Amino acid sequence: MTEVASNLGIATRVDLVETNHHIHVFGESVKHFFRDQQRSEMTSPMFNLPGRLVLGSHCYYENLPTLVRTLKVHANEESIGNGMKKLCSRPNYVHLNSLALGYLVGREQARLNGQVSRDNVEEVASVMGFWADVARNYRNDGLLLPDEAGFSIPIIKTALVADLENCLRDDLTPSHKRRVRRMLATLELYTFILHGEARVGVFHHGPYTLANGDSMVIRELIGLRENFYPWARLQTQPRRDHLAWVIRLRDVQSKIVLFGSMATEPADFAPNIVAEEVFVVENGHYRPLPDEEITELTETAGNAQLDLYRKVIDWDDRYRIAYGADLYACLLKNFADQLGFGDEFGQQVRDCFDQSIEKHLENLYSGREKPLVLQHIATTEGPVFSPLEHTGGVPV
Repeated sequence: MTEVASNLGIATRVDLVETNHHIHVFGESVKHFFRDQQRSEMTSPMFNLPGRLVLGSHCYYENLPTLVRTLKVHANEESIGNGMKKLCSRPNYVHLNSLALGYLVGREQARLNGQVSRDNVEEVASVMGFWADVARNYRNDGLLLPDEAGFSIPIIKTALVADLENCLRDDLTPSHKRRVRRMLATLELYTFILHGEARVGVFHHGPYTLANGDSMVIRELIGLRENFYPWARLQTQPRRDHLAWVIRLRDVQSKIVLFGSMATEPADFAPNIVAEEVFVVENGHYRPLPDEEITELTETAGNAQLDLYRKVIDWDDRYRIAYGADLYACLLKNFADQLGFGDEFGQQVRDCFDQSIEKHLENLYSGREKPLVLQHIATTEGPVFSPLEHTGGVPV
């Protein structure tokens, strides 16, 4: 343990070895995720994806230590992590890992731009400690990352797995399955646009091993009625907030990575689904989606998606970067929603982020600041996030 002086002038003990371990293992997972999915080459005709990522990351780097302290006034990491162990939780692993990613990306971008020469050791340790402690309590295995567990995300309890298994149907007609697949695909595209081409509305977890060697995977579609974003206040939205598609797979190897996306072997796993069900999830309770809602949800999501396109097409080039602050703010607000003070906290987050927008937006828009961190992650041979170095105190 290393003793450093805190911002309050009180001596604080920080374990640099542990914090550097968290930075390293998370960085390695990020490196593999970005390179496997070519995230450093993100482009879009509608959104400035590199700009929004860097702006949102600046917002986290400059404000997250203070905002995490506010969360911890209301609940500790154990309570927060345990509260996430349920179907269609917001926050989930995507939100949690986004906090660490945004903070470390903002830190590394600042270092690459020569904007910071020394770390505030206590602040870095506090953010990474929060991420690690919540993750350990969230996961069933006490680990931090899918990479450490054969690319799995086990989060729900055994009793819930058994109950869901008993609710699955193996008698669905081909026609019904096609209607379900079309609904899920339409909702997934809708939530992708709703979140500004960020995949935060879709989350896979599992695989959960069943008695005969089959596995269960859960795909969650969450926040379908999100209205925190200024552009998300639509006249028509899907009637459900959250859906969970639960599938029983046979002879399929599933790989679920850092931000809850899934790859399988074989790639087309549809013929290997032996039972399934779509559940409506509300206030911690779940029940099968009524068949008569399938068509309605499909049509509503399709219309809402068109409404979103019409809104986004009118954005100017500055806002195609600036919206990243709202996206990152919403991810953070979800932690406070779970704890019962989301609206108040959401305004606090926005007020903090406004200062970072003022500081960075024009430089990103004009090109004076380049998203150096993206190529850094894509090409660096060694660690992509710099370790802490003991400086004998916290820099001013």
